[in-house]
Amino acid sequence: MNTFSKNDTLAVKGVAIIFMVFAHLFSNKELCGLCSPIIFIESDPLVYLLIYAMNPVSFFIFLSGYGLYISYKKGNSGNGLRVFKLYFHYWLVLCVFVSIGYFMGKDGYPDNITTIIENLIGWRNTYNHETWFLLPYSLLALSASFLFKLSDKVNSWLVFSVCFSIYIVVRFLSRIDGELIVEYQLFKWVNSYLTLLFPFMLGMLAAKCIDVVKLRDCIPDNSTIYLFLLILDMVVIILLRDTFQSLFYPFYVLTFILIFVLLRKPIWLSKTLEEFGKRSTSIWFIHTFFSYYLFQNFIYGFKYPLLIFGVLFLISYIMAILIDFLNHKIQILLWK
Repeated sequence: MNTFSKNDTLAVKGVAIIFMVFAHLFSNKELCGLCSPIIFIESDPLVYLLIYAMNPVSFFIFLSGYGLYISYKKGNSGNGLRVFKLYFHYWLVLCVFVSIGYFMGKDGYPDNITTIIENLIGWRNTYNHETWFLLPYSLLALSASFLFKLSDKVNSWLVFSVCFSIYIVVRFLSRIDGELIVEYQLFKWVNSYLTLLFPFMLGMLAAKCIDVVKLRDCIPDNSTIYLFLLILDMVVIILLRDTFQSLFYPFYVLTFILIFVLLRKPIWLSKTLEEFGKRSTSIWFIHTFFSYYLFQNFIYGFKYPLLIFGVLFLISYIMAILIDFLNHKIQILLWK
């Protein structure tokens, strides 16, 4: 299988985690009002418009489908241990930051035993809402072998058509009756699983059908063209933001990742993004404790968007190194 290299995948994860931190800082105009944006397009801050090209969940889910399918084809079909290790990582972060919140007097940290259990399994995310896709991702990972085995028995176009049709129906139903998602937690997770199923299977189909080596051989090696296409890809999805963005977003992710992987990058940039990719899980679990729940005034006190982003990312990265070190040491002891 002529697929992305491990370094390619890590670099894309690095981009996705940068997108995540940036998007969560400026995801609505109220948050933009906590800082002092400099550039506006009509009445909208540029940082607010950029987040429409930075929905990181689809990036991570696509990469998961891609990577898990490659692993499956190599005979590594059991993902139960992988999911448990991910949850343990998540529990470690919760233990650290909910404890900090408790000693700071943060309301609802840790609250009652029901709240604790619901947060531990990801059923509810009252401690850190931005970890919401942990549970549906885990369910996708646990069902991946079944999905891949079934998909290998039928035509790839049929897999694409069925999954895309499910995606369209679920997105449409979410728009016309979103109250069900708010009111009934089970419906929320069914909705989330089926919504994420398409980018997950799109990742699988990319691993199965797209020959990256042939693409590199067929397409001219011109970094300027790739960079232009990457920017154009982002501009188009931003322009679609209030109409059909959710319909086209998985395809945006696919094209963005392909163009990004084919783009020749300076070695220093590739290595930096790969390092961020290695820390992406911890940064995901950590960053909104600083930007939203515990230290918001400190983070937004830096006033200017790029400075706010830089400070938050640096703090999250340093904390991620510490969390990864602890997680690694504890898990070694657990699996001796």
